[in-house]
Amino acid sequence: MIAEEYGYEIRPGRALDTPGVEAILKRRERGVRLGALAAAINAVLLGYLLARIGDPTSPLSVLVTLGLGFAIAAIGVPTLLWRRARRKERRILTTYGWQVWPCATREVQVVSAEGRRANGRHWAKEGRVVLLRPDGQSHCSFPPPQEGWEGPFPPGSKGPHDHMWFAGDTRFGGVLAAPGGLPFRYVTRTNPATSSGRPRRTRSTPGSAG
Repeated sequence: MIAEEYGYEIRPGRALDTPGVEAILKRRERGVRLGALAAAINAVLLGYLLARIGDPTSPLSVLVTLGLGFAIAAIGVPTLLWRRARRKERRILTTYGWQVWPCATREVQVVSAEGRRANGRHWAKEGRVVLLRPDGQSHCSFPPPQEGWEGPFPPGSKGPHDHMWFAGDTRFGGVLAAPGGLPFRYVTRTNPATSSGRPRRTRSTPGSAG
């Protein structure tokens, strides 16, 4: 684990065991089930209406298929993406303990749809949370989590912070949290490092604080 190599504190136990985290995950996972239910209801309704119409090639059948098919896709695709993110989120919080990283908020050049063009890409500056190496240089950065926080801020903890908690592999992404573990946000690297090919998973154990 890179945080360990840097000599940073690794909190004992699993990140999932932080009070309040499990309840937030379950609430988010209920949203996945509701989305799947809505898509299933639309699919059943589509089948019922087509059976009532009788002729699948009629203009009405085509119109109904297009309308409900669009609704199913509009609900189903985001639900699948949301489900995938929630599964990754739970796996990370179950596998890793919290790593305590020094951080700063800085403007970082990122690939963008607009902005200055160089090396065949458009670049723009974006304010990001930068996790720092021991020498104060950037180790990696993530989009600022002002939006998308899950969970309450403890009194007086809205920041800015000089440390953040992180669970996961910083080369690929993970869960970023305010000190104390709440609130948190699932984050990913735009261009994940691939020096070792795959994320390293280091299972946390009680008493493993650095």
